Amino acid sequence: MTTKDKILMVSLKLFLTQGYDNTTLSMIADEVNIKKPSIYYHFKSKEDLLFDCIYLILNNLEEQIAHSITNSVHPKDRLASFFECILDFNANLSTILEYDFDAPVNLILFFQMSANRFSELSDRIDEYYKKISCFLKEIIVEGQQKCLIKDTIHTDLTIIDIISRIEGLIAISFVYKSIDMNSIRKQLYENLWSSLSNENNLSAKKKLIDYSKIGLGRKW
Repeated sequence: MTTKDKILMVSLKLFLTQGYDNTTLSMIADEVNIKKPSIYYHFKSKEDLLFDCIYLILNNLEEQIAHSITNSVHPKDRLASFFECILDFNANLSTILEYDFDAPVNLILFFQMSANRFSELSDRIDEYYKKISCFLKEIIVEGQQKCLIKDTIHTDLTIIDIISRIEGLIAISFVYKSIDMNSIRKQLYENLWSSLSNENNLSAKKKLIDYSKIGLGRKW
């Protein structure tokens, strides 16, 4: 890992675990084991570092989501891949970005605080949500075409609902430490799919007796 990469990774770690305001360039330099002025050789300012950190996270996350849903064929599996990918990314951020974070992180809160502070970051984060919304819309439309997802649902509201469920789980797991997300996430996804799925309705229709084929004059 280059010195620039180390500076970026340490900055990201400190921004996530200590907060942007509580992180100083001196703290970053000490952890990288360089002099503070050396940071300016690679980055103009702490603000510049924050921007690069946000772009790094979002680029990685978008790439992983796109890859995960491409590897699945069935709409249910594609949606599950989307669901799992975002949860896993947040939970395994240290592994994904090849740097060890000693404390749990909440990416959603990090995005929110960064967007509130800098309009340019707000635009990039908004771009991320538009992109994942397109991913979800593609899955929903495909599911409806295959009669696997209800055609009565409001697509845009459903997309917001799905994202809210995922980000709600991330927020809860961050503050509610005793919850074992791994033990319940599969059932939580099944609950989500059940709310969208048309499969139960199709099964019920198959079980109905077609009385039109029974003649009125038939003797019982």
